[in-house]
Amino acid sequence: MRAHVLVAALCAAGSFTISPRPACAQGQSLEQLKAQGKLYFKRDMYKQAMATLDQAWASKEGQADFETAFYRARTAYALLLLEVAFETIDKAIELAESDRDRTSAQAFKGEMSSLFGALAVVASSGETNDKGRIFFESKTGMVNKEKKARFETIRARFRETDIALPRTVFLPYGQYTANNVPFEIVQGQPAPTVEIFLQVRKDEEDDDDTALWWYVGGGAAAATALGVVAVILLNDSEERLGLLMTAQ
Repeated sequence: MRAHVLVAALCAAGSFTISPRPACAQGQSLEQLKAQGKLYFKRDMYKQAMATLDQAWASKEGQADFETAFYRARTAYALLLLEVAFETIDKAIELAESDRDRTSAQAFKGEMSSLFGALAVVASSGETNDKGRIFFESKTGMVNKEKKARFETIRARFRETDIALPRTVFLPYGQYTANNVPFEIVQGQPAPTVEIFLQVRKDEEDDDDTALWWYVGGGAAAATALGVVAVILLNDSEERLGLLMTAQ
């Protein structure tokens, strides 16, 4: 009972702490959530900032507030959630009431646009899966270590998360493949469109054969993909057998 009274008292006082307080957050005002989100952001606690600012953004008042949009966009960018960052910074530009705020938001969007370009990903004709994953691969060597690290972070997220199509994705400028379909994102040019079959995870049968966990949606394409995997595994087995016989 004393613990509940203490939490209520902290909420009423508008107390902000670094550790999240879900029970308190339910009763926080937009200003309190925004202030706490900004505090997390300034202390580089981006995941906590994103969770808090998402709560603020979920309200009608939050979606009409410039600062909420601006800091949510900056936080999403720090986490490389670029779809959220670009969408929210556009909203911030619309919400800006002063030239200073509008200039700040436009400058931030310009910073993002100098590094990342958009890609429209749509389902190929015959796709049968509602959700799946995208495996991005770079076709050009990335000398810039920061650019490579950004791409690897984005790449990992789409490999680990089921998504639905169509979807707008942002990547560093360059040449890539998405589920083996090639495309190029060029700064200053319109966003390309790529048609793909989503990668879908099957039930795990053998923990060692991870390549068998994935197939491409869309009927014949699925059979082709599994056939390719079988050939790869067969070749790999033959190669290992040849090495063993040579060693003997």
